Amino acid sequence: LHFPLSTAQSTSRLGRNMYEELKTSWQSFQQTPVFQLCNLRKTKEEIDKALVLVDELKTKCESFLLSGLNDSFGDGLQSHILSMSQMTNILPKATKSDFPMLACMPRTIADFNPMLNDLAQKRIHEGVIHWLELCVLCDKLNRIVGLLPHNSDRSKQVIVQELLCQRQWDVFKHPYWLSFEVEGMIQIRPEQFIVAQHLINNPGHIVQLNMGLGKTRVILPMLILYWAFHQDHDCIPRLHILPSLFKESCDFFHSHLCASVLRRKMYAMPFSRDV
Repeated sequence: LHFPLSTAQSTSRLGRNMYEELKTSWQSFQQTPVFQLCNLRKTKEEIDKALVLVDELKTKCESFLLSGLNDSFGDGLQSHILSMSQMTNILPKATKSDFPMLACMPRTIADFNPMLNDLAQKRIHEGVIHWLELCVLCDKLNRIVGLLPHNSDRSKQVIVQELLCQRQWDVFKHPYWLSFEVEGMIQIRPEQFIVAQHLINNPGHIVQLNMGLGKTRVILPMLILYWAFHQDHDCIPRLHILPSLFKESCDFFHSHLCASVLRRKMYAMPFSRDV
């Protein structure tokens, strides 16, 4: 296929530059591989098998973590002290709802079980991260299962998009993003991570993204969490939001970042240029 526009339509330098950009974008799009589902029945069988396996692994991982956080192995004095402390609410008893917090703040693992040494706390933290990864995968498989019965072109396209979505960032470097995924029952798409990473690595840059690709609900929370949790930067994130998006954005940030396991504080400061 040939590029459908002609250089004759571009008489100015700006027009020629736009022509070259459009041509480069068009050629890049033409080279993008196209994937499609060939057999829905086979796809459903494979997804069902994967879902059973993931549920099994998640249950085993959850059992291991709760045992490590709440139990003291042995019948010695330390074991009785731990049990009595939990019974009297001196020490909290861990539940799976605590796992996202433990992923972001591994130092709080000792608050649940002071008997754990550094190596044991590291193993617990690694287990929490893997459990959260399994949760994200389980949610992804359930989304695909929910789309399979529709058998429409749009649902097939979304299924392919879900299957091709692979994590491109380190979960141990950014556990807060992983916790955000689990609580929101989403998965950060590669293009969303690329935009967030570019803005993190290039302060002051401006990036354009089409509507509906997750600027407000995914990329902005990613940036907020990065600056809030990253200890190398002593700063407070500040967002400038248009009046038409202010209430919706504040409500979303409050429910997903403040009133959540991430427990980030947010202050809304309405501002008018006319004042």
